[in-house]
Amino acid sequence: MDVIAGLHNTVRGLVKDGQLKPDAGEDLTKRLRDAAEKLADGEVDKARDKLAEFGKKVAKLREDNKLSNAGYQTLAAGLAQLATLLPNR
Repeated sequence: MDVIAGLHNTVRGLVKDGQLKPDAGEDLTKRLRDAAEKLADGEVDKARDKLAEFGKKVAKLREDNKLSNAGYQTLAAGLAQLATLLPNR
């Protein structure tokens, strides 16, 4: 999905700008990749679970001051947009 690709690009940009540590960026990217694979396989519920993990990780990184507030807001908005695009259960 384009929104997942956009989140990938956002994570890369946050790492590049120093708003997110590279190891945290790799972790978030892996979670997004896993979600995209589940969606591609038609496993929407599992994709939702992976995206929920992504959201929890983003919140934890912000809580631990490992992610800027602006970065958090951007990722949270993208995740919310993605949630509205997923098929209903």
